[in-house]
Amino acid sequence: MRIILLALSWFLIGAAPADAPIGTFQTWASYKKLPLDFTSGGVSVHVEAMPCSNPPATESESCHYDGFNNQAFVTVGGRGVAPMTVLTDRQSSYARIAIVRFDQNDPRPGVIVESQYGGSGGKLTLQLLVPSSNSYRSVSLEDYKGADLEGQLADLPQDLSGDGRIDLKLEDGAFDSVFGCNACTPRPPILFAVKEGKIVDESRDPALRGVFAADMVRSAPMCLSNKRYRNGACAAYIADAVRAGQFEAAWALMLKHYEHGSDLWEPCNVPVSAWVNHRCPEGHVTHFRDFPESLRAFLVRAGYLSS
Repeated sequence: MRIILLALSWFLIGAAPADAPIGTFQTWASYKKLPLDFTSGGVSVHVEAMPCSNPPATESESCHYDGFNNQAFVTVGGRGVAPMTVLTDRQSSYARIAIVRFDQNDPRPGVIVESQYGGSGGKLTLQLLVPSSNSYRSVSLEDYKGADLEGQLADLPQDLSGDGRIDLKLEDGAFDSVFGCNACTPRPPILFAVKEGKIVDESRDPALRGVFAADMVRSAPMCLSNKRYRNGACAAYIADAVRAGQFEAAWALMLKHYEHGSDLWEPCNVPVSAWVNHRCPEGHVTHFRDFPESLRAFLVRAGYLSS
């Protein structure tokens, strides 16, 4: 009820929002608690900090001294459209919001709500408000095959595959710290689109191979060097090569250049809930002979290679 009243009150008495180019992200910082209003393509967005007392809020530290949670209400509407309100992620430090057209055949633009946690990898969650009848339907993306989503969406997301739908490019958080140096490990791109109102993983689409081939160029100088801690870059390089259809050639290059004797990905074969003092119990770690063996097993687990 609180959300419904908020949406109605904003559209009845709210001031005219500022125009913003369609596809351009606007940032709402939780620590400022200031309202944000903008419009693009006939769609309007209002962002307002949520009081701590409002369920389903989980109180953050800021509740103790300024009375507002990290979460915000995001209300979306327009002429002839029933307004809809969603909440940003309860743990995010800021949110980025853009009005976009997910599909060239959509009757009107939709909205992306990107909740950013920050950190070294830029962990995030997504809520997409997709046009549905005379309002919107919310679809969420919180992880990728069990791993965090990382990075951030670029302004003006484009249709990269030529199918009439924009492609949302993020980074695969499964590569976070798995081969030692986290800062030395690029994250391979992952791509999503909205099809029939659902978020679909497009990363295996042959039409997008060029995206991964371009990312190989980013990882290659580090992987194919003699620098320390290069194996994280090699992991990203090979993952990109799988998606780009260049696996065999890239694998042969990696075998000539990887760093011997460095950290390996060696997973625990029991769930974290069974760990002892935050460590995998003795006898439950899967060991590998070398980096190539560890990398291949990791890429199978992460969904890049078949077993």
